[in-house]
Amino acid sequence: MNQRTGADGVVLRRPLKTTQTLRGRQGPAGLLLSAPSRSGLGRAAEKFFLAFVPPVLLIGLVVSRYAIGKHLGFDYKPLWEASRNVLHGASPYPLPHAWALHDEQQFVYPPIAAFLAAPLAVFPFGIAAALLALLEVLATGLTLRILGVRDWRCYGVTLLWYPVIQNVLIGSITSLLALGVAIAWRYRDERSLTTIVAATLVAAKVFLWPLLFWLAATRRGLAAGRALALAVAGVVLSWTFIGFAGFSSYPRLLDELSRLEQWKSYSAVAFGLVLGLSTGEARALAVVAGTAVLVGVLVVGRRRREDADADRHAFILAIAAAFLFSPIVWTHYLALLVVPIAISRRTLSPLWFVPLAMWATPGQSNGHAWRVVIGLSVWVVVLAASWRSTRPISAFQRHPEPLPTP
Repeated sequence: MNQRTGADGVVLRRPLKTTQTLRGRQGPAGLLLSAPSRSGLGRAAEKFFLAFVPPVLLIGLVVSRYAIGKHLGFDYKPLWEASRNVLHGASPYPLPHAWALHDEQQFVYPPIAAFLAAPLAVFPFGIAAALLALLEVLATGLTLRILGVRDWRCYGVTLLWYPVIQNVLIGSITSLLALGVAIAWRYRDERSLTTIVAATLVAAKVFLWPLLFWLAATRRGLAAGRALALAVAGVVLSWTFIGFAGFSSYPRLLDELSRLEQWKSYSAVAFGLVLGLSTGEARALAVVAGTAVLVGVLVVGRRRREDADADRHAFILAIAAAFLFSPIVWTHYLALLVVPIAISRRTLSPLWFVPLAMWATPGQSNGHAWRVVIGLSVWVVVLAASWRSTRPISAFQRHPEPLPTP
């Protein structure tokens, strides 16, 4: 019998025993193991590739560099040496000649960058480079956090980007600049903080000057003007401490550096060169394109009060202008792309995976057309796609557990 009568006269059915066939015989259901669901396999794959692989890959690359006799901080060493020089009032600059710039181990930033990096220069180079590498990783995570990204998968895929990894390995400061750009966007209506951050960014890395244009175009002219004045004052004051050494030859130094290295980067100028244009024509092409984008910043920015997306659109255009005007765009510059992606897609979507294409052309392009096209396409596609804020497509719609809120 499979039923009985309860105390209230209610007929209760006994649960049927579930059985399974085991070597032709029936056994208890407890021995039956259910196959993993497709969603379970997907979660396991996500955790493996986006939680386990990024730290293992990064640690493995760091260990392997030391194993083959390479140190961290190839790009950081000139900055470390410059910080020590300026603290003693000495010039950190090489002569503006090709023979003095051939090994890419020269300091070419404004002197204020050396002063800003001075706290790390008190340590021996090996320790300072390791500390900077740690700061780069923390800056990447903090950039996403500030921009409101709570999907842990976005953190994992970002740490797989070759531009981000390169920042950690060679000690470039682009991940720190990305953090500054994120702060400028997140607190864009807090005038004092925006002024200080924007001024620091432009003084440390001049190619980010279109961000000041974005502030002015979106009716934040006072913050833009103050940031420009503060940046200029900081640069001049920092040069004063070293007796204006290298000041008069600095424009010639940058021009010589661009002539030597622009062809092997991923800039619009490099693209013009692979098309067969002369250096002058390629630079003119980049300037025309950058100017057109700046006009777009002005037009779009003026609609900020009528269009809720105008501010974001103008901001993305300003970043695009910075890339277009720069005659040199190294791989690590593309770490800045985390900002436009994060402000338009706060959960995992296909756009987060586009910078992974830089693994196909690690390092410099060396003038190879296919490499220039890949690098240029990555930052153009990301910036163009970030213009449109959209929801994740079906393959990415499942929302994982968010990061804990502090």
